[in-house]
Order: sequence, then structure tokens, then C-alpha cells
Amino acid sequence: MFQNRTKRHWVMGLALGATMAFSAGCSSSKAARVDDAMMARVPEDQLGEVREAQLARTKAADNVTRAEVAVRDAERAAEVARRNGDAAESRMEAEQAAVKAAEATGQQRPIAQAQSRLQGAEAGRMAADAEVSWHERKTDTAKAEKDLRDAELKVADTELNLAQLKALKRSGDVRAREMSEANYLAAVADAKREVEDARRRVDEQKRVEQDARAQWQRLRSNAPQGYGGSGDAD
Repeated sequence: MFQNRTKRHWVMGLALGATMAFSAGCSSSKAARVDDAMMARVPEDQLGEVREAQLARTKAADNVTRAEVAVRDAERAAEVARRNGDAAESRMEAEQAAVKAAEATGQQRPIAQAQSRLQGAEAGRMAADAEVSWHERKTDTAKAEKDLRDAELKVADTELNLAQLKALKRSGDVRAREMSEANYLAAVADAKREVEDARRRVDEQKRVEQDARAQWQRLRSNAPQGYGGSGDAD
């Protein structure tokens, strides 16, 4: 019984510790954000840095919207490429059937012609598949860039909060004494690290996309005219 009671106390202690850690994390997060209502009493002539930070945040939010549009455009282009790939597959299957029909005649010339068309269709299908892969990698790049824009928006948010805190302190607002500027600076630093991580992911994804594009261009050049897909190589 003593062991069971001890075990219950130990488990409750862990739960309490986890709850306190979670609460501390939440309070830290809240501490790094200034309530907009608190800024209403700050004189306008002391809001220069805040206004600049607000403009930077607006621009960052616009960039997020543009990135979202770019992702949708890339997804639509990938869908078109997939439909072209399906058409190339159907064309190859039709040419395979034509070869069998030609072989049934036993005539060398029709067989050779059908086999030549089949080779072209196979090359076209390979090019079309490569085009699909390239567009999918382009979509991945667009999504990685969207993540980067999101991270940049987070930086703009944290820098705006820091500017607001400084403005509150300059205005003599006693509530600012309860806010740790170190928490705000830490939030900015964390957000900037996220931007650097996101930028590295974009760079890596761009290299993957370029490789896929080069592969498609190589296969397209080997395919007969009209078999290479409809993607833009630029």
C-alpha cells in the first residue's frame, strides 16, 4: 500500500510539473506580445518605429498572399502536365496495338513504320513523365517559398511587438515594467532562425527542381516533335 501511495504521489508530481511547464511556456508566449489597446495612450510622435514595423508587417503579409497564389498556380500547372502524361500514355498504348496489328500482316514495311511510331510514343511518354516530375518539384519549391514567407511574417510580428514595447516604455507606461524585453528579443531571434532554416530548405528544393527540369529538357530533346509535352522551359 505504501508503494502504491508513493507511486501515485510520484505520478501526480510529474503531471503537476508538466502543467507548470506548459503554463510557463504559455505565459512566456503571451509576455512577448503587446495588447494593441495598450498602445492607444502612446503619443503619435513616439510611434515612429512602431509605424515602420507595421509597414514591414503589411509587406510581409502581402508576400504571404503572393506565395499562396504561386502555390496554386504551380499546382494547376502540375495538373495540366499530369493530363498530358495520361495522353502520352494512351498514345503509346495505341501505338503498341498498331505494332501488333502490323505484325499480324507479316509485311515488313508496315511493321517497321509502326515500330518507329511506337519508339516515338515511348520517348514522348518518358518526356511527359519527366515534365510531370518537374512540375511537382516546382510545386514543392513554391510551397517551400510559402513557408519562408510565413517565417518572415513571424519575424515582422515579433519585431512589431518589440517596437511597441519600446514605445510603451518611452511613454512611461508603468505596465511596461512587468514585461521582459529579453523575452521579446528572444522571440525575434527565434523567428529569425526559423527564416534561415526555411531559406535553406528553399535553396535545397530549388536544386532538386533544377535537376528535374534538366532531366525533362534532355528527354524532350530526344522525343520526336510533338511528343515533348507543353511545359515552359524558362
